[in-house]
Amino acid sequence: MTTMTGEAPARAIYRTLCGNLTRDPELRFSSKGVAWTTCGLAVNPRKRLDDGSYEELPAEFYDLVCFGDTAEHVAECLTKGDRVLAFGRVEEDSWTAKDGTERTTTKLVCDELGPSLRSATCEVHRTRREGPAEREADDDYDEEPF
Repeated sequence: MTTMTGEAPARAIYRTLCGNLTRDPELRFSSKGVAWTTCGLAVNPRKRLDDGSYEELPAEFYDLVCFGDTAEHVAECLTKGDRVLAFGRVEEDSWTAKDGTERTTTKLVCDELGPSLRSATCEVHRTRREGPAEREADDDYDEEPF
């Protein structure tokens, strides 16, 4: 189990992914008012062969989760189909579906998520930085929002 303090398990795996959002970010708030956003990401990896050509590999799908200010900015700025770069901690969720089958989904708990500038442009609007007292209040996460 993870906490919203940003603390990662001792053996956390971090990845940087580049792909397209498969659904619009959905912004929610926990009972304590902490913002969190979820969206989907499709990554289409390819492998460079010895002859210089590329082999398309099967698509990979991830659920992305962002918290706090990042969650609010993602919900405001990104939409389905946008090409993005995401950096964060990989986690797997497993459960038994109603039909009895075992299901697993891979999610990335994002430290950073933003548009890829390879084939798009954007305009950056900086937000006001808060003082230490305000930051401490925002970072006091002690529950999973879901």
